[in-house]
Amino acid sequence: MSRIVDEPYFTYSAYSALISGIQVKCPKCHGAGIVTADRDNARFRCLSCGHQETCDRTVYRYDVHNQCKDCGRYYRVDIEEEAGQHFSVLRVSCPYCGAAMSGEVHRTAQAFSYMAEIKDGKEPWFGLELWFLSSFQGKPVWALNREHLAYLIAYLSADLREKPPGYPKKNQADHLPTFMKTAKNRERIVKLLKKMQEG
Repeated sequence: MSRIVDEPYFTYSAYSALISGIQVKCPKCHGAGIVTADRDNARFRCLSCGHQETCDRTVYRYDVHNQCKDCGRYYRVDIEEEAGQHFSVLRVSCPYCGAAMSGEVHRTAQAFSYMAEIKDGKEPWFGLELWFLSSFQGKPVWALNREHLAYLIAYLSADLREKPPGYPKKNQADHLPTFMKTAKNRERIVKLLKKMQEG
């Protein structure tokens, strides 16, 4: 009888995998690549063709702040549309009296982006497709990297699955969709995961 003690909740989250790397498909050659990140930037590097991309993880606020020439009040108008964020000067309306005036677009660093959700089998910073991605009955089955894939195989093929000691709330398996944990599907999903591991 095989048993596994589950991992803490964030062990294999997209955010924690950024240090060890998220394995993805290169947009140029479709070979294996890796996405990593530090405090400031996310980076993609293809292990096959050498293609690289960098993305700033800082979240910026764009606004025009000015004193209205008609009513004399000071105002700030946030620029939400990405198209408007590329201009150095924009014409905006005073939120108090509606007078339209041109003003300088200010860019202020606000925070770092912690968005780390895998959506549609793609990593969150460059939108690149995960390397370990398949589907089971029309539902996506994926792993962030080889370590995550090995965990999924071990967890789903174990006869006995235990919560980690000292972790009374959520654990890593709570991330798994129900269809993966259902007894009737587990064996076929483990086969699918092992096939992904060979690739």
